[in-house]
Amino acid sequence: MEKKYKYFPVVISAPSGGGKSTVKNYLIKKDNRFAFSITCTTRPKRPGEKEGKDYYFVSESEFDKLKKDKKLIEWAIVHGHLYGTPKKSVINLLKAGKIPLMTIDVNGAKSVKKIFKDSISIFLLPPDVKTMIKRLNIRGEKKEEIDIRLRTAKKELKEAIKFDYLVINGKIESAANDIINIVNVEKNKLYRNKDFIYKFSQVLYLLK
Repeated sequence: MEKKYKYFPVVISAPSGGGKSTVKNYLIKKDNRFAFSITCTTRPKRPGEKEGKDYYFVSESEFDKLKKDKKLIEWAIVHGHLYGTPKKSVINLLKAGKIPLMTIDVNGAKSVKKIFKDSISIFLLPPDVKTMIKRLNIRGEKKEEIDIRLRTAKKELKEAIKFDYLVINGKIESAANDIINIVNVEKNKLYRNKDFIYKFSQVLYLLK
């Protein structure tokens, strides 16, 4: 039986250029309920990224050990590099009364749902393809890398319909507010509050 916590994991997936990392950072600054569930990866560190804040940067052998020890909720090969979500990272945040925020690919989102059935999945999209390509160019991606990411995006878009919600990321603040509103609605859904309703009904019964 899945243990009940105050909140639930939120998974944000997006094609490259969707802006998931930017939106994630904005959410964490704007709403202190959110905390980033850090992913481990074998890809090289980008300028400005910090170990233990943006990612856990590990070797392929270290990553393989995490897999063998079943310490990852999900893992995937993305653009030639390994990415994985440590289970302990998510559980520790839930225990602390936080909302674990994960930015992972579409296949990873499915794996999270299998383990944390009350998690919600959000597919984030730029307003148009032109904006997506512009964001990739700003990141300094090479033309061949952009072509690979665009081909991957076509496949990912076919999976978008399987997500719980779609958010268009035209402006960061607007996209973040949409996600906060989604969480607030989900928090108050009856199926998440059955225990409270039962306890409240028992009190009412005793007051008769």
